[in-house]
Amino acid sequence: MTTVIMMFILPIGIIVYFWDRKVYAKNMKEFHFHIMKIAELELDRSKKIDIIGKMFHQNEYTLVSRTDTSLIVEKKHINIGVPFIMFGLLAYIGLVFYFIYFYYFLKPRRLEITIEKEPFLTEQN
Repeated sequence: MTTVIMMFILPIGIIVYFWDRKVYAKNMKEFHFHIMKIAELELDRSKKIDIIGKMFHQNEYTLVSRTDTSLIVEKKHINIGVPFIMFGLLAYIGLVFYFIYFYYFLKPRRLEITIEKEPFLTEQN
């Protein structure tokens, strides 16, 4: 039974992995669009940063630093395709390896948001 599951879950994991990468890029464009619209509003800078901070907080990002013109947020992004691939390759041991990697070694993706200059949203390494 496990072999049958592993035969199907590996290709599904590969498909989901690339689909999630495409969706992540689309979501970053959507964030950039909303930040651009907020930056054009006739509000003071701190109010704009508050609105942007709430938007990222609702999307489960954690605040790292904040100034009047910029905001740095971070989040560990789980791509569900990777655990599927690990399960498809190594069965249950692969899932254990993935969760160890996710909780102890995976660095969160850090985004810097500025409202003063283009580009409004950049990803830090």
